[in-house]
Order: sequence, then C-alpha cells, then structure tokens
Amino acid sequence: MSEAEANKEANKEEWRRLFEAAIKFKRQGSWQWMNNDDYFAVTDPGTGELGYCVVLGGGGMEYGLNVYTGPTAGALLQELSGAGEHFEEDSEERMHSTQAISVTFEDRDELDKEDLGLIRELGYKFRGSREWPQFRDYKPGFASWGLNKGQVLFLTHALEQAFLVAERLRVNEELFFEHDEMEHGTGEKRLHRVPQSTENGIVWRDEWLPWHVESLKTEPYEYSDELRLKQCKKNIKKSDEVWETDFSYAYMTIGDKGERPYYPRLCLWVDGRSTMIMDVQLGPHPDCRELYVEQMLRLLEKGNRKPAKIMVGSRKAFLALKNSAENIGIQIEFNPYIPALLEAKEAINHGM
Repeated sequence: MSEAEANKEANKEEWRRLFEAAIKFKRQGSWQWMNNDDYFAVTDPGTGELGYCVVLGGGGMEYGLNVYTGPTAGALLQELSGAGEHFEEDSEERMHSTQAISVTFEDRDELDKEDLGLIRELGYKFRGSREWPQFRDYKPGFASWGLNKGQVLFLTHALEQAFLVAERLRVNEELFFEHDEMEHGTGEKRLHRVPQSTENGIVWRDEWLPWHVESLKTEPYEYSDELRLKQCKKNIKKSDEVWETDFSYAYMTIGDKGERPYYPRLCLWVDGRSTMIMDVQLGPHPDCRELYVEQMLRLLEKGNRKPAKIMVGSRKAFLALKNSAENIGIQIEFNPYIPALLEAKEAINHGM
C-alpha cells in the first residue's frame, strides 16, 4: 500500500471489520492471563511495517491493545519493562515519545463526538462502563488523533492476531519460552506473526525475533557554529553563578482548526540562587537541541558572564548542552530533582 493510499480515510466496511475485531478481542478478555511482558510482533500485510502488540488490562486500569510502531518500538518496550535507562527519571518524555496505534475500551463520556458519530453511523450500540471502543494514533510530540485507512487495516490485523496468540497462550503459558535459550527470566525471543499472500488470501506463520534489541541511545549534541563557541569561551567573563535548566514538552497544545495539534517544547532557564526565571522559550519541533543551545548562548552573550556550573534536569537536556558547555568552559551536571526548576516549570505550564 502506498503512503498516499494509507493516508486516506477508511470506508465503512473497513471500519466495521475493525469494530468486529475489537469486540471479539474485548469479549475474550485476554488481559486475565496476559500482562505487559507478554507482547509479540505483527507485520502489517499492507506496508511491511513491524508492530509490537501489548495487551492492556492486567493492572485493572485500562483495557485494550497498543501496537507500538516505528524503528525504536522494540527498544521502547524494553525501556517500559525496566531493561533500559534512556528515559530514566523522565516519564513525561517517555509518554510523549510513544508511536503507536491503539484501541481502548472507555466509558461513554470519554469518547468525543467523532467517536460517537462513527459508532452511530455503523449501527453499533454499547452499554456500561469500559465497553465503548476508542481508536487512536499516537505520534511523538503530537496530540492523539484518529486513524487513517492504513492504520485501520493494520490495527484490524493486529487485533485478529492478538486474539489467536492469546488463545495459544491460554492453552500453553510456556509458548514464548519454547524457543528461548534461558531457563528463567523474560526470555531471549519474541513471537512474530508474519503474513504471506496466497491465492486464497493471507496466511500467517510464526517467526521468532530477538527480545534484546539495541537500546535507545542519544549521543551528545554537536552545535555547528564552533566559532561562536570559541568567542564565548574567550570573551565572556567567569562568575560564581549556578544556572538551572531543562527542556520538556509543554502541557498545552498548539494547532489550527482541523490540523493535528502538537505539544511545543518548553525551554527553561532559572537562576539557581535567586530562583528567578532567566528565560523561557517555546520550540515548535520535538528536536529542539539547536534552539536550546542558542538560547544558552544568547544568555551568555547578553549578560557577558558565564556560570560556574549549569545544573540540568533531564538526561536529554544534559546531552544537548554537554559538548557546547564544556567547550565554553562551563561545568555541567545532571540532577533530575531541582526544586526551583520544577516549580518554575509547573508555574509556567499552569499559567498558559
């Protein structure tokens, strides 16, 4: 399926098949014997994209199926299961970094008018708590959104395969470990359901993927204007100040009517001694590292003084500033618990 075709709206029959798959999955109640660690992979027959399926509901909080997509999906699930430290102490960043399509079963008042309109148009009726299907697309840095045609088709296949895999696990709880090389623990392999087109339609087979994929890694950011860094090091006076800083996603969204809203980046600097806000800036893109470094350089150039130390509130911000700060001759330190910085961030977000 081409990208242009996938981005079209799904027709009624495609939506109906998705609803039927979701209803069947809900009735099965596979969260009674599957948990978050029992995830498996499915290849999208339409695009060849790999998705990692996670059954929701084992904790009794939310019921449904998430299909994590994108090149870092496998590594992200390792992070969620505690096997990595990329998002250490940064749950907000982890939440906004999710790329997935999902169905969850909600109360009626959790659905918006588009959800309810689609249900009415297809002739479905649902009653009770956590019975109403809601389908969503999650994209890093953006608000959740409805599904396009390609996503409707992929989520349908994923739900149908999730039903079959869950039945196999109900009968054989050691299914995932039969192909492992470990006697205990999470195991080395993950079930992967692979489609094959035949004259009689799609036939699915098992493959086994390594569970331990390459971890999410971010290298220190290299700012391109080396001359500007050298000038800051040479010309700006030293001080005994301590600056505190971080960048994160703002709580509010921005977007024109009819367009998908996005969460801007909030780049914040605070004077560590007075706790006064030095500067705040909103960035339109998830990757705001260049803007963030330039914000630091403007503060240095405007005040003609450089701090003895910069305290940074997240690992991502530390890696964004590390090389530039050290090249200028400023000590930089990562500390996820900086009270004045956290208070300033909350005040700005709640004031928007």
